[in-house]
Order: sequence, then C-alpha cells, then structure tokens
Amino acid sequence: MSTMTETMFRPLKKRRYSDQIAEMIQERIFNQHLKIGTNLPSEQELAQEFQVSRSVVREALRILEISGLVKIKKGPAGGIFVSNGYRRPIRKSLKYMVASGEVTIEHLFDVRLLIEPHVAGEAALHASREDLEKLEALFKECEAHQNDPVLLKKNNLNFHLLLAGASGNPLFSILLEAVFELLIESTLDFFDLALERHFYRVHQKIFEVISRKEPEEAARLIKEDILDVMEKIRSHKKGVEE
Repeated sequence: MSTMTETMFRPLKKRRYSDQIAEMIQERIFNQHLKIGTNLPSEQELAQEFQVSRSVVREALRILEISGLVKIKKGPAGGIFVSNGYRRPIRKSLKYMVASGEVTIEHLFDVRLLIEPHVAGEAALHASREDLEKLEALFKECEAHQNDPVLLKKNNLNFHLLLAGASGNPLFSILLEAVFELLIESTLDFFDLALERHFYRVHQKIFEVISRKEPEEAARLIKEDILDVMEKIRSHKKGVEE
C-alpha cells in the first residue's frame, strides 16, 4: 500500500492552521490521484511536517473525515487512509430534503427519468469489456437466487448503478447512488418476488441492447423500466393505504 511521504507542502498562511492543513492534504490527494486506501502519514508525522501541535493536525483530520475524504482507523492495523466518502454530503443533503418533505419519491423518479435514458445510451456507446463482465456476473448471481426477493431487488438496483459506471461519467454514479439510497429507504416494504423476477428479465433485455451498442433502444427501454417501477410502487402504496 502506497504512502504519502513527500515534504512539498507550502508555508502556512494567516488563517486557522487546521483549515490550511486540511486544504493542503486535500490538494495532495487530488493532485497526486491517490487511490482509495492509500495510507497517509501518521498524526505525529504530519505535526512534524507542518510544525504544529498534534491537536491542530487532529482538527484538520476531523475536517477531512467529516467531508469523507479520509477514513481514520484505530488499532494495530489502523491509520489515516484516503476514502471516497466525499459522496456522503450529497446523500445527506438529499436525505434532509426528503425528511422535510421538500423532496418526494416522485421528484426522485423525475431525476431518474431525466438522467438514466442518457446514461443507458452512453453505456451502450462506452461500456468496456470489464463493465459488461460486471453486468454478466450480476445476472449470474440473480439466476442462482431466483427465490430471493431481497437479493434480486438489491441487484436490480445495482444494475442501474453499473450502467452509470459504464457511461464513462463518474458524476452519474454519484448522483444515482444518492437517489437510489433514498428510494431504498422510501420503499423498504416493497418486496414482491414476481415483480423482482420481472425487473430482472427486463434488465437482461436492456443488457443485450447495450451489448449490441444500440444507444437509442437502450434509452427507450430504460425509460419504460423506470415508468413501470413508478406505476407498480404507486399501486403498492395505494393498496397499503387502503
């Protein structure tokens, strides 16, 4: 596992030292494209590097941990590691909006209808062999667990996230991960084995179209899929309320 050991930080300005240190560590992570899991210098090493107290470094690391850029682990195998939790603030913001009633399930599906047809079309054009293999592995797992509605639902959602990853635009993955996390929380009671099998078969057809590099057909099918899910959730919630 690689380690950030170079001493190339710029001198501190007349601002809170902890803010400056957090900013410089962040810049180093992004500028050097440090991978997730990279082990950063210890708290003591950073204190020596910046010539500040360990409490100042601790505050800087706290800032980075809250932002999701680093993960701090305790114990013998512990340390300070680069993380990808920087997506967390987006999810939190949306979660608060849902909790306050400002954002509804209908709003979340509107976002999906706007984004996902384009995502599917881009995936059809740009999906790599590795992307297709991930999708194939997902379908194989589903095929082996056709009587497990929980696993089928999880993989039916993961199918959409894998398409986002295959589109070539990482922003789609970040946005859709946040949207799906909220949809999952809002539809925890929506489990139907027959429906999950249905969505699985629909996703297989979409995968075949993407494999043939047919972006327009992929966009059309994914839109139909989302509208289908919307209608079935509405019917389910209506039945529960009655």
